[in-house]
Parts: sequence; structure tokens; C-alpha cells
Amino acid sequence: MTTTQSIFILFYAIFWGSIASVQGRWKMFHWPLIKYPHVAARLALSTLMLNVLPIMFFALAFYMLRNTPVVAASQWNWCETLQQVFAGVVPAFAVFGFYRLWLAAVEFWPTLFYQRIKHQDEAIEKIDPTIEELRIGSKYGRWNLPFALLYLFIATVVPWLLTR
Repeated sequence: MTTTQSIFILFYAIFWGSIASVQGRWKMFHWPLIKYPHVAARLALSTLMLNVLPIMFFALAFYMLRNTPVVAASQWNWCETLQQVFAGVVPAFAVFGFYRLWLAAVEFWPTLFYQRIKHQDEAIEKIDPTIEELRIGSKYGRWNLPFALLYLFIATVVPWLLTR
């Protein structure tokens, strides 16, 4: 494993962990309520966009960073070190792109993933948020989608350019 790959792993884990801190509000992985169609749809979206795609991206980025130089301490210089750090940290930001992509999907189609009003079933009423509580709307999706794509584009192109 190269130094750049190690840096990438560290920052990817940190950034992915920071995304996990918002899951409570959105109930992204609300497995106990899977019997409700909107929760099942949210689980499917969350699993794909916040588990499967980030793992696939991780494998791709890790592979792309395989040819970065391993610099011995005796050969250390600022330019190569900054290039390695930059090439390792920038692709880790892709995790924020996947999160924004998830947000955009939820904001464009809120009724597919959340209810407007409280459900009659008391079990879901107390623990599943509504569209109103989360203040979901497509006006935010129009911002989250382009920024998600920008995050993912930069996170893919920068390591490819720096490791050529």
C-alpha cells in the first residue's frame, strides 16, 4: 500500500463517519419499520447511495492511487509530499457527494421516502419523521444535485490527473 492510499483510507473513513452522524435525523436506515413502503424505499436508496456506491468508489479510487510513489524518509521533499496528501485527501471527499446525491433524490421525490402527515399506526407516528418535520423540498434538491456531481467529478478526476 502506498502512502497516498493510506492517506486516502484515513480521510475516507473520517468523512464517511461524519456523514453517519446525520443519519439519526433522517432515519436513513430505519430497518425496524421496513414494512412501510416509504421506509422500504428509503432503505433501498440509502443502502445503494450510502453503502454500495461509496464502497465501489473506494475500490476504484484505491486502485487509481496504486501507482503513487512510495517516498523514503531520506528522499522526502515538500512538493512530492503535498502531491501525495492532495491526491489522497481529495478523492475522500466523494463521500459528501454520495450524501448530497441521496439528499437530492429525497428532496426531488419526498413522498416516495417520507410521509406528509403522521401515520395512524402509533409505532411509526412517534419515531419516523415527516416531510414537514424535515422541511424537505425540491428547491434544495436543485442545489444538492449539482454539488453532488461536482464532489464526485473532482474526487475522481484529481487523483487520476495526479497519478498519471
